[in-house]
Amino acid sequence: MRRRFLSENHMPRFPHFLAAILLIATLVSCQRKEATGVRQERSSSPDKATFVGSQRCAACHQQEMDDWQESDHHLAMQAANAETVLGDFDDVVFSHFGIKSTLFKKGDRFFVRTPNGEGDLTEYPVDYTFGHYPLQQYLIPFPGGRYQALNICWDSRPAEEGGQRWFHLYPNEAMPHDDVLHWTREHFNWNYMCADCHSTELKKNYDVASNTYQTTWSEMNVSCEACHGPGSEHVVWAQAPETYAGDAMGLVVQLKEASPGHWLQDPETNKPVRSHPLESQTQLETCARCHSHRRILEESFTHGQRFADTHRPSILEDLLYHDDGQIDEEVYVYGSFVQSKMHHAGVQCTDCHHPHTMKPRFEGNLLCAQCHQAGLYDTPSHHHHEMGSSGAQCVECHMPTKHYMVVDPRRDHSLRIPRPDLSETMGTPNACNQCHKDQSASWAAAALRAWLEESGKPALPEHYGQMLAAGRARAEGAEARLVDLLADQESPAIVRATALAVLGERPTQASAQAALTALSDPNPAVRETALTSLEAIDVRQRVQLAAALLRDPLRSVRIEAARVLAPAVPLGLLKGEDQRAFNRALGEYERSLQAVADRPGAHMGLGVLYSNLGDANRAEEAYRQAIHVEPRHAQSRVNLADLVFRLGNVAEAQKLLQEAVALQPDNGIYHEALGRHWIRVKDYQRGVRSIARAAQLMPDNAAIHFFYGVALNQLGTLEQALPVLQQAHVIEPDNAEYLSGIVTICRDRRRWDLALPYAQELVRRHPQQPAYGDLLRQIQSQSSQSQP
Repeated sequence: MRRRFLSENHMPRFPHFLAAILLIATLVSCQRKEATGVRQERSSSPDKATFVGSQRCAACHQQEMDDWQESDHHLAMQAANAETVLGDFDDVVFSHFGIKSTLFKKGDRFFVRTPNGEGDLTEYPVDYTFGHYPLQQYLIPFPGGRYQALNICWDSRPAEEGGQRWFHLYPNEAMPHDDVLHWTREHFNWNYMCADCHSTELKKNYDVASNTYQTTWSEMNVSCEACHGPGSEHVVWAQAPETYAGDAMGLVVQLKEASPGHWLQDPETNKPVRSHPLESQTQLETCARCHSHRRILEESFTHGQRFADTHRPSILEDLLYHDDGQIDEEVYVYGSFVQSKMHHAGVQCTDCHHPHTMKPRFEGNLLCAQCHQAGLYDTPSHHHHEMGSSGAQCVECHMPTKHYMVVDPRRDHSLRIPRPDLSETMGTPNACNQCHKDQSASWAAAALRAWLEESGKPALPEHYGQMLAAGRARAEGAEARLVDLLADQESPAIVRATALAVLGERPTQASAQAALTALSDPNPAVRETALTSLEAIDVRQRVQLAAALLRDPLRSVRIEAARVLAPAVPLGLLKGEDQRAFNRALGEYERSLQAVADRPGAHMGLGVLYSNLGDANRAEEAYRQAIHVEPRHAQSRVNLADLVFRLGNVAEAQKLLQEAVALQPDNGIYHEALGRHWIRVKDYQRGVRSIARAAQLMPDNAAIHFFYGVALNQLGTLEQALPVLQQAHVIEPDNAEYLSGIVTICRDRRRWDLALPYAQELVRRHPQQPAYGDLLRQIQSQSSQSQP
């Protein structure tokens, strides 16, 4: 398992835009259209309704209660006792990289003896079970109201499937007590990481001053009201429906459509179509709250709101998804499902899953045959496998699995055609080789091409993953393809938002125009990403373009607008209603960060915000609070060091940066920060040593190599500088700054022989820039004059 952990505030940010965006920004103003798309069904007031508990529901809905008791939701979290604990606690000793832990019982209670956060063997009681299949975790009480999830888990699968054993979540890695992924540290904290999706009416109740929790719930597991919302008004309606003054039977959330559709067969295409378009995304957005990779925007969830009002879902970031959008890290299913043709045709979660047992409605291919004609698809002429074999199962080809938490296979919900051809060129996984492990991707791609030719079907079209991969690799022509992808309203919105993010990594006039147009996109994720792109332009232009989005109907967009426009406040650029709208959105943004105040990244975000607002005192307080919440947080030290340096405290800035390097000695970012500090105080030798270490730790980072090369050159060592500068060019061959930098440095050293080939390449790669042609002619002239 890879050691990737993303903070709750991990969001893609853009490098600085080129001057082209400034030219466009002066010509374009944003008149955002009203968001289009399906509506959200909201009924009774969530402020009036209260939680009543699942037993009140059972009085009228016994069948639904019986179904729910078969679900994973029912078993999401339970008090640890002889009936709920599945693991073997009969004095079992579990060893992981030489560290021994003992799982045992005292009377009717369960215990574990395992190293604490200091490395000392400590005895802990088990208070709760967490989940039940295919694994069960155990929650341990800690001081300050914390609960930590033990990373020694019970494999609850049958023994013949490899289960009925203890295992470690990181089976191939040592996990010493000082490791960031040790079970006693923040990534295994139940209150933040897990609680809000495993219990009903969860209130985290974190107190930042004391750094403690008083977490509460109305029901320990995921009960009726976790999805349907608080039920008191519905109970009032049920008791006297004829006199009830509210609407929609007192339900806070309407999960059923007012006019339910059904699936028909299109006689021309033989494909399923809805009887009428889906009217509401309420069901999907209710499930997405927990079945997505996202950031929360409010401390306690309020039912009946749009998903983009309560959460900010991740786009297809390369740390989370493969280039073609397949799941990679633990991102759950929303991000893959919204890429699917099924989603865009109007398929909902409950078309395939029973709403209360959560299990598939039918076994095997019968599930798909609800809508897709078995005579066309459940046949060797379609799937090219022996009937009854695993290869003949729809999900094995169209919903391949990936294992998480060692033993938990989860299916990709993008319901895609297998593309082994993409595996050949992009290294992405494919369903064919998941079964045919003894064959190559080329073999699988050839077989698929042959099947298509035999059936007279056209070759598979270009996939958006190829466009995203080309953009990330900065391939020739990639920008135009990404601009087209962003403009294609038929492409999934999550894909278009990702295309915009990739464009922002290397902006030009064309990509800048596309980004500015995207400010009025119907989809909130696209609008948010477009707002982020404005950070690189002059703040006055930001106000002109983004002020309207301070009044966007969705909170996630409004708070991004407030974040991007914060630097306008000290300059007094916001006036009248824009200033009032900013103040409202700013409050929402602050509250969204305070909702995760138990994480240092939230306070760091507040520090950046207050710094942009020109409030150095509050910024300093926020950075220091981040370190209080997590003393090992290195990035907050870097930000605080920059602030105190600007305030004149050079000694503390140095101390903070040295602490950051000591905390994370293998992270090049912190060596770079320390190196830049040494250079600021004119200690160039130490600065270059730190930058050299940063370049060593970040071998694929072109910017740090270029900076290192420039520093070496300034120390008078062109022979050492040139190979480092060349490495930056190798990493990003189309980067004009790096190429022109090499040319200029060689020219200034009167090394015309070295400057000439790079000047020629600069003009070849960027023929539209007249200045580069002038530079080439200057080099050619000097080169000819220097020849004997």
